[in-house]
Amino acid sequence: MIKINKILVPVDFSEGSALALRYAATFASEYGAQIHLLNVIEEEVMQAGSLGDTLDTAQKWEVQNHKRLEEFVPEKFNDFDIIKKVKGGLVHECIIEYARENEVSLIIIGAHGQTGFIDSWLGGNSYEIARKSPCAVLTVKPQARGFVEKGF
Repeated sequence: MIKINKILVPVDFSEGSALALRYAATFASEYGAQIHLLNVIEEEVMQAGSLGDTLDTAQKWEVQNHKRLEEFVPEKFNDFDIIKKVKGGLVHECIIEYARENEVSLIIIGAHGQTGFIDSWLGGNSYEIARKSPCAVLTVKPQARGFVEKGF
């Protein structure tokens, strides 16, 4: 018997992340699981350098991304138990650490992020996450044939 209690969806606000959330909602409705949305701000953005962060840039990025995370969830998912977190650091390490600390049962991740810089964010990171994850990982592709119905 499959038992899924917590599902982690790494979010970079791309089409792949939106699809991963739809998959997570499907699994959550089937298994009564809690959904964890995690946005990771790259370590380089969070580190202000040797001069310190006099403009509170890291905190502003965190607040801004948390707001984007709130807006990312469609209203039709309001009845789900969804936890939203923003962390800073190395993307794949933060995701794996979060999954381990929160005893996540399944990670659902988009195969590729947004174009440009973010595209490499999930492209290479999804591979590292699949290799080192403490739990099962489902990688979804927006352009591929999936198994989630249109209602979700």
